[in-house]
Amino acid sequence: MVALGVDFGTSHTVAVARWPDGRARPLLFDGSPLLPSAVSLEEDGLVVGRDAVHSARRAPERFEPNPKRRIDDGSVLLGERDVPVPEMVTAVFQRVLAEFTRTAGGAADAVTVTHPAGWAATRRNTLQEAVRQAGLPAATLVPEPVAAATYFVRVLRNMVPVGSSVVVYDLGAGTFDGSVVARTRAGFEVLAVGGRDDLGGLDFDELVVGLIGRALPAGDWGRVSADPRAARRLREEAREAKERLSRAASATVMVPVLDRDVQLTREEFEAAARPLVERSVQVLGETLRLSRLAPQRVAGIFLVGGASQMPLVATELHREFGRPPVTIEQPELVVAEGAVLVGPAVRSRNGVPVPARPIPVQPVPARPAAPVLPALPSGPVVPPALGALALPAAPVPSAPGPPVSPGPAVNAPISPTPVSPPVRHRPPVSPPFVPPRVVYPPPQVIYMPPPQVVYLPPPMQPRPRAPWSIRWPAGFMTTYGVLLYLLTALLLLAGGGVQLVDNPSPDLDKDQFTTDSLQWAGICAVLATLLLHGAGRARRPAGGHRWYPLALCVIVTACNLALTTEGGGYWTLIPGVVFAASTAGLLLPPSHRWLRRPPRPKMPPQNAAG
Repeated sequence: MVALGVDFGTSHTVAVARWPDGRARPLLFDGSPLLPSAVSLEEDGLVVGRDAVHSARRAPERFEPNPKRRIDDGSVLLGERDVPVPEMVTAVFQRVLAEFTRTAGGAADAVTVTHPAGWAATRRNTLQEAVRQAGLPAATLVPEPVAAATYFVRVLRNMVPVGSSVVVYDLGAGTFDGSVVARTRAGFEVLAVGGRDDLGGLDFDELVVGLIGRALPAGDWGRVSADPRAARRLREEAREAKERLSRAASATVMVPVLDRDVQLTREEFEAAARPLVERSVQVLGETLRLSRLAPQRVAGIFLVGGASQMPLVATELHREFGRPPVTIEQPELVVAEGAVLVGPAVRSRNGVPVPARPIPVQPVPARPAAPVLPALPSGPVVPPALGALALPAAPVPSAPGPPVSPGPAVNAPISPTPVSPPVRHRPPVSPPFVPPRVVYPPPQVIYMPPPQVVYLPPPMQPRPRAPWSIRWPAGFMTTYGVLLYLLTALLLLAGGGVQLVDNPSPDLDKDQFTTDSLQWAGICAVLATLLLHGAGRARRPAGGHRWYPLALCVIVTACNLALTTEGGGYWTLIPGVVFAASTAGLLLPPSHRWLRRPPRPKMPPQNAAG
């Protein structure tokens, strides 16, 4: 059985063929295992691969470099024609089919196509339909992390016991995917998936282009960016410079149109790329946290994708997780080869007919030869089937030759009672020995499709009780806020003309009193709102910032103590002392640990159908 595994990537497509003897070899497109996924529209149809890249130099408006990024678009304008996205994807798979047919001399018995683990059913159906339109057999879709984990175990021979997991860091040209794949008795299962659709090798290429632009004068840079052909050639130079910086400390880029060389160093590139790499590491850490996997159950971190060859990626992962990641020389071939290894098992698992594998037969030792029987006298021999009906031997006419003395049965005298002469029979001949066929059961299926529901919410736990250094300040802030709301209501009534005392002072200016009352009412309302909101934030772990309730306590303490020094009484001194104690309580370690607690996981909405 000849199987084919295809990794349809954003920038390049990789196809690996597996021959009946178990060898897996990548298909070569124009001498390279990487087929550009780019598509260009010509007069006679769509052109794929390096031919499309060359055509883009004279007609960039008819060129689409990354059809996978346009998978959600209905069509793409190439020149003056709207080309459906499935048609562009079909053209890429037709190029793969043509090369496979030329190499293998026939059609593939099994086809496996990988896709990002986060793709929904709509994207997967579009990919499945494009493969079918290309003329390939019914393809099996396999998530890219599962294919990478299969390569990690079967090709690299890494030990992943049942219950352990592989963390896959897949940094491709257009997207980043971080996955946690668990080894189960039935195969592999995706525990958690995270990623970014706006983070990939193309974004690092743009960083190199930006470094080149900063090294050029503004006028020269405007000349390069205004020319579409020059801009495309510059991006190709930037991609090659990024790859050289992964192996060397510096790289030289030739700027088209200007015919000028720009020197770039790895330090400059890593300084610009560090925020993007740190963002991908954060996404992978969040994915690992969502999987609720213990650190001792992680068998390894596996780097996949061409952009993962940057040394900065391995450095940041080692710094964040405390273990060096596993990488190979050509990580862009991992997913395709892992797909062709997992493909036949998946097809038989789903019920699609697959040519039967030869069943091994256990060798059986030869049976010892039967003992040689003594020679029997001449004469007719009764067949074994007629042994039960023994008949007397009939006389046989003698042939010419020397006389033969007759046997005793012939010379015996005839007795009154006829007696049949004794007849010797050969023992029944046993049928030939056939060794039994020992049939071994087929190998276990190494892949199990992921379940529909990936994330299971944890059981609801009772809310932990806040420490006293949180409860007391929050209670004081709530009480003081309620009192300020009551004071606000009294000030509003007084400002509105309601007489709150029986004998007001005759020297009181009513207009000025109304204005002052309304101003103080607004100040009290704002302060009361902040106090109540800060108290709520302090009661929730990881729900707010520590400085927020702390700053409110300091402000209220300062205001009350200031009013006390200006002639206030106990009604300002007591709140000042209370909030000063609350400030000290918020500075204690229990409150610090409370505000640093992880947030409680949210329960997903219940499905109406389930």
